[in-house]
Amino acid sequence: MQLLELWLKPFRSFTSLHLCFESSHTLVFGPNGRGKSNVLEAISYLSIGKSVRGAKDAQAVPHTGDFFDIRGLYRVGHRMQKMRLFFGKKEGKKAFLDDNALPRVADILGNFRTVHFSPEDVSLVLRFPAQRRRMLDILLSQSSVSYLRDLQTYQRVLQQRNSLLREAKRKTSTQLSETELGPWDSQLADFGARIRIARYEALDILRGPFAAFYDRFSPTGETSDIRYKGVISECIAEDFEQALVEELRRKRSQEMHVGHTLCGPHRDDFSFDLSGQSADLYASEGQLKTILISWKLAECTYLAQRCDHQPVLLLDDVFSELDQARIRVLLEVVREFNQVVITTPQELDARTTSQFENIQLEA
Repeated sequence: MQLLELWLKPFRSFTSLHLCFESSHTLVFGPNGRGKSNVLEAISYLSIGKSVRGAKDAQAVPHTGDFFDIRGLYRVGHRMQKMRLFFGKKEGKKAFLDDNALPRVADILGNFRTVHFSPEDVSLVLRFPAQRRRMLDILLSQSSVSYLRDLQTYQRVLQQRNSLLREAKRKTSTQLSETELGPWDSQLADFGARIRIARYEALDILRGPFAAFYDRFSPTGETSDIRYKGVISECIAEDFEQALVEELRRKRSQEMHVGHTLCGPHRDDFSFDLSGQSADLYASEGQLKTILISWKLAECTYLAQRCDHQPVLLLDDVFSELDQARIRVLLEVVREFNQVVITTPQELDARTTSQFENIQLEA
């Protein structure tokens, strides 16, 4: 899979931009504030249909405009495909594949796959469970249509169940019966079990390449690992489902008091360990960044194995706060990937980036 061309008409700081990616390895450089991060965000939009930063679509519309329009041309094997993502303040969001409108914007997932790294992710992802869940959900949604559907259904059921719980909290004398909550509990447990199993299986696969990549960056022999913090054990799907049903029943009174669902995959977490200790408590900023870079590289390996095509790896300002030894290792590692787009404030030494195409964004 390789991105060949990108058009922004407009998007964030760009009124119009057309880039051609003539090499599989590209460095996009230019002064800070020129829009390098916006380029990678736009590419990600074509992959997941929303801002990888978690921003609202309206925030990507230029201040003087009413819409943004992102178009890309990419190659999968010997096949060329066009992808377009449009958002208008009045029209809403629409996705197109080869000029054909997709029924839902979510249908964009799984066509053009990317893995995105940003320095802002280091503190967000490694400090906050919700950001880690979001990162894992984006990965699994790109690799499995069934996971995306299960996740969307789970979220709809969760909203309905929370609505009932909020109503019970408002009417303090009201106690929800098994007849009222039971059907929602069954559906939540059904789809929740599927999500938990998929996450656990994915993390089990990711652990190997993640540890291997981290080992390549670590000159001191320190190790890093992934640990799932959900209700996980070596059991069959029915056990996961029944365990969640029972947990929901145990916490029902407490949930009616607080007005929302207190257990399920939307509350699960996974963490990164550094030589047996929690990374978010003991790792330095450089170690945390190396952990997230290793995770992103492992994501690429996972998608390549599951989907038969390597994703496009997008690394935003990845060299900042890395020492020269880690930069050299990173440049060696990314050469093993099919396509990489890296942003940096300034052009790098040609001796270390001889295989990279340089694209300069003018001030």
